[in-house]
Amino acid sequence: MKKKVLIPNRGVVALDIIDSLKSIGLETILLHSPEDTHTLPVKFADRSYKFYSSKLADSYLDIDTILELGRELKVDFIHPGYGFLAEVPEFARRCQENGIAFIGPDARTLEAVHDKLALRKIAAGHSIPVVRQSDLIKSPLDVAVLPAHFKFPLLLKPVRGSGGQGIRFIPSSRDVQEGVNQMMRRESNRRQGVFFEEFHGEGHHIEIPFFRDVGGNILFLPEIESSIQRRFQKIFQESPSVNLSAAQRTGLYQSAQRLIEAIGYVGFGYVEFILLGGKAFFFEINPTLQINTLMAEIHLLSNAIKKQFAIATGELLHNVKGVKIVEPQHSVMLVSLMAEDPHNNFQPSSGQVGDFFTYSTIRNIFKTSLYTGASVSPLYDPYIGKIVTFSVKRDNCINDMKNFLEHIIIRGIATNIHFLKCFLVSEPLARGATIIDYFHQKWDYAGRRKEESDSLIAAALLSAAFHIENRQKNYAAELQRMKQPGFFKRLFRRL
Repeated sequence: MKKKVLIPNRGVVALDIIDSLKSIGLETILLHSPEDTHTLPVKFADRSYKFYSSKLADSYLDIDTILELGRELKVDFIHPGYGFLAEVPEFARRCQENGIAFIGPDARTLEAVHDKLALRKIAAGHSIPVVRQSDLIKSPLDVAVLPAHFKFPLLLKPVRGSGGQGIRFIPSSRDVQEGVNQMMRRESNRRQGVFFEEFHGEGHHIEIPFFRDVGGNILFLPEIESSIQRRFQKIFQESPSVNLSAAQRTGLYQSAQRLIEAIGYVGFGYVEFILLGGKAFFFEINPTLQINTLMAEIHLLSNAIKKQFAIATGELLHNVKGVKIVEPQHSVMLVSLMAEDPHNNFQPSSGQVGDFFTYSTIRNIFKTSLYTGASVSPLYDPYIGKIVTFSVKRDNCINDMKNFLEHIIIRGIATNIHFLKCFLVSEPLARGATIIDYFHQKWDYAGRRKEESDSLIAAALLSAAFHIENRQKNYAAELQRMKQPGFFKRLFRRL
């Protein structure tokens, strides 16, 4: 009898989990909101069940309902994907209490990485430099703890969680109190607290993906630079980074190893650093799959979700004794496809996809939950897909990405394709100036907002080309038929 895995998630990550775990013989059971009833994950899962509501609190964040269904169906595993409950220690703990294996780090590990300030204290205790931050703030009255020597601008962050959610940019001292007041309106922030962190726009955001098994063996993947972000969401990522020296790369791996061993981490995750002036500063561990996990898979030539599952079931990493570092053989790049309108201050776009077309090559991978007729909901994150290209040379990788974007047609919703194509031909990107504050300091899209969308022009030209090509084929076929012996005799016989 097949073992069963429950997947309370949506979109591309749900598709990846379904595809990966079905291939190793598991029965995949998707738990989805009513809003997601007609999506591809529902079509591809072995079975699917619906929450009674599309509200997050009553669907993808409803621990009681998820576990109730898990017990009723007698599932063996739960894979949380990323986002939603994937990093919540209570969810992992309650899965274990209900006899359901949690595919991901256990509750103890999630608790250790969930509190950013506590984790940074552990890092500092192991001689790992950390990004400068304030003490914990649990009330607007605690703003007095802000060190006088802090340099603005600052970031105001929740002490728990990751993924760029809930971060506020504080440009000057006069914005501090209002920023704290705004953050404290959220109940979880009042309960858990927030903190200030110095913002380093000239720095580079470097992530070190890794697997660690129950035997303590570690598999490190090539670093991913995720500096180029918009509203703290990663838009463009590349691996390996062009901004690291060999000595810096070695130092990052050593720091990452000390930290994950110190907390006894078991599973898949990312150790994240800010590289500033040639020195690396630790700031968090992300304990889940990410959008960029596909980049690590290309370097590894292996499926990360299958490895994640193997570690969760107690298996040791294959062909890894001690520490192994995978050397990159390609330049790999990823862009995030978003349902948002770059011509209207990147407002999220929703609605039905009228037409969807793409053309892939051997060096392009496009993962999306879109299809002709699909609906994009306004209730969720506007992220709708990831596009990866890889090549031996970095400049070829950029060109491949630009060319692939030219081959995508999406009608019915607005997307950031035109924005991405303009960005890919920007001169600072070509020379590797991929800093965190890229879209403010290096390149501005504002001057292009009144231009006609290239995607619409490409769609019209491609449609016309298809029409002309079909007419030519039909005309050629008709000529050939007319040249056949007895054509006119057969024609007049029909008359």
